[in-house]
Amino acid sequence: MQAIEHEALRQVEVLESGGTIVQETRLFNPDTGTTRSMRSKEDAHDYRYFPDPDLLPLELDEAFLADCRASLPELPDAKRARYEAAGISPYQAGVLTAEVEAARWFDALLDAGAKPVAAANWTTSELFGALNRVGKSIAESPVCSR
Repeated sequence: MQAIEHEALRQVEVLESGGTIVQETRLFNPDTGTTRSMRSKEDAHDYRYFPDPDLLPLELDEAFLADCRASLPELPDAKRARYEAAGISPYQAGVLTAEVEAARWFDALLDAGAKPVAAANWTTSELFGALNRVGKSIAESPVCSR
């Protein structure tokens, strides 16, 4: 840990003085608490970045990729955009999609016929506030979304 802390400080000093960080292997001396350069690494091959000759190229056809995309659940950005399109503020949409359980709970509320903006206002202020006060998550909520 001492070596990492020293090296982090050293690199900050180098950058703040206008220098650049050199790719190199450094040796830490625990007696002095300092590092020194052992050898430079100028090219990627020094880091052993090379293709594995035993691996065949991976070729995926478009139909397979389309099936994979279709099988994905609605991702948070898409869900947030859907909420915003329903009139929910970007902030509330972000709060509602921050945790998957909250988004599921809110979607169930909408599926039950709740009006999006009113439901978002109540959920993010009243419900989340009450749950926070008693130290519970949405999964532990005594309030059913249906």
